[in-house]
Formats: sequence, structure tokens, C-alpha cells
Amino acid sequence: MNFDEKFTSLQELVEDKIKDYIRIKEPKSLYEPFSYIMEAGGKRIRPILTMVAAGAIGADPISALNCGVAIEILHNFTLVHDDIMDKSPIRRNRPTVHMKWNDSIAILTGDMMVGYAYTLLPFGSEHPRTKDILEIFSNALIEVCEGQVYDMEFGERNDVSLDEYISMITQKTSRLLEACVLMGANIANASPEQLKALDDYAINVGLAFQVQDDILDMSADQLKFGKKIGQDIIEGKKTYLIIKAKEIASEQSDIELLDLYLNSHGLNETYVNKFQELFQKLGIYEIAQNAVDDYFNKGLESLKLLPDNEYTKMLEWFVHKLNKRVF
Repeated sequence: MNFDEKFTSLQELVEDKIKDYIRIKEPKSLYEPFSYIMEAGGKRIRPILTMVAAGAIGADPISALNCGVAIEILHNFTLVHDDIMDKSPIRRNRPTVHMKWNDSIAILTGDMMVGYAYTLLPFGSEHPRTKDILEIFSNALIEVCEGQVYDMEFGERNDVSLDEYISMITQKTSRLLEACVLMGANIANASPEQLKALDDYAINVGLAFQVQDDILDMSADQLKFGKKIGQDIIEGKKTYLIIKAKEIASEQSDIELLDLYLNSHGLNETYVNKFQELFQKLGIYEIAQNAVDDYFNKGLESLKLLPDNEYTKMLEWFVHKLNKRVF
């Protein structure tokens, strides 16, 4: 199997489903933003993971397409609401929904998106594991919201530990990826051991992905990344990089810069350069990348418990594709 070609073909299935499913109707001020955010592109990692997980257990990946698109809609709902809370102006190199319309429309669009996502999931006797699939989806939604609240609360604290940060990103980032593979695997009627292996895979890949995002926020090409570089510094986020720098910094000037950041709960964009230099000097980028590698390796290890087929190999390929991504 050519995994790049397979990824593209699954991506096309997802795009076709989204275009077919999302239609602009009245009130247009609600449905146009829905179409705008969903047709803005993106790598469609989550729905593809859902389908590939089903394939790894032995089912036709297309059988998990609806669940995958439901997760993609849920993911985009979180982006719409995150952008409002973070006051982010750009998403995927376009104005965010609340900037193009307004906060009220963005909130209502996000709320409606959750409802739309549920309509794609199996109900009643449509699948023997309907109850499990709905529970996985609902729990993911709850945990993402819990993770977002912790992230917001961390913005007001100066003493966030690395363990607390990892717990927060497990909820905010890993849980959606976990839902992807577990929904796909349940569509394929996976065994408890297979579900546990995919669970471990997704949690570790999610942690790696979020720490990567922390790195990219400070080091990516803005055009490729699709978001403003240094946005975490402006928002006062307690990222992996900030927490590690606080642990390691010993020079008075570095400690003072970090204390200023922590006490100010964020700084304006003129400070982004200073933090890029600080992270470079302290070797924080390398430390963070080593953590990313460790999480990805743990994810790969868990796949040894799955059937040895092309889709399990694609899950391995997916890790290598994500690692050291540049956007």
C-alpha cells in the first residue's frame, strides 16, 4: 500500500462527505459560518484515524466514515469556540469565524455543529455497539471542555507543573484522538485488548501532537502554520516550553523575563522574539522534541498488539509522518 496515496484517497472521501452533508440553508447567518469553517481545509487527521483504526481491526474503513466526519465536526466546533476565547484573528490563513461574523454567531454556529455531529453517529439498532460509540463521543466532548477550562485557569496561575500541563493536554487534545480510534475500532467490533492498544496509541500521539504545536507556535513558518506565530506568548499560555524554561532558567535576566511573563499573564508581540531566543539558548526546543519522540515511540509500541495488516502499518506510518512536522 502506498500510504501517501491511501491518505489522500481517504481525505477525498472525507471532503466529499462534508460537502454532501453540509448545505447552506436558512438562516444563512448560521449555516454560512458552518460551511466556512468546515470547508477551510485542514489535514483531516481525525476522520482518517477513525477509518484507519477500523481497517486495522479488519473492517472496511468506509464503514467508519460517518463517525470520522462527526469527530471532524466536533473538532472544528472546538476551534470556533477556542478562537473566541483566545481572541485569535487567523485560522488556516483566513479570518476566524468570530472575526468574519461576530462572537454571537460564532457561539451559535459552534453549538449547532455539535448537534450536527451527533446526527452522523449510529442510533438504536443501527450497530451492535451504538451505546459504546455514543458514550465515547459524549465523553470526548465533556473532557475537551474540561481541558479547555483548565487551560484557561492556568492562564491566571504562575505555578503550573509539568504534570498538570500533561493532564490538561490529555483532556484537551488526546481525548479527541482517543475517541477517533475507539469509535473506528468499535465499528469494527474490536476486542478489549485491541481497544486498549489503540487507546494507548491515541493518548501518546495526542500528547506528542500538542507538544509539537507548542514548538511550532514559536518556530513555524506563519504562512504554512496558518496561525499567528507567538500567539501563545501573547495569550499568556503555560505551554511545555514555558514550564520547562521556568524549571531550567538560572541566569537572572532569564528568570526576570519569565517572571514578567507569568505575572503579566502574557506579553505583547514585541516579546515573541525574546522568548524565541530564550528557548534557543536554554535548549528548550530540543528538550520538547525529545518528549515528542518519546510519546510517539510509546504510541508505536502499543501497535504491536494489533493485527499485522496494512492499516496497522498505516498507523505506524502516520506517526512518522507527524513527527518533526513543520506545520
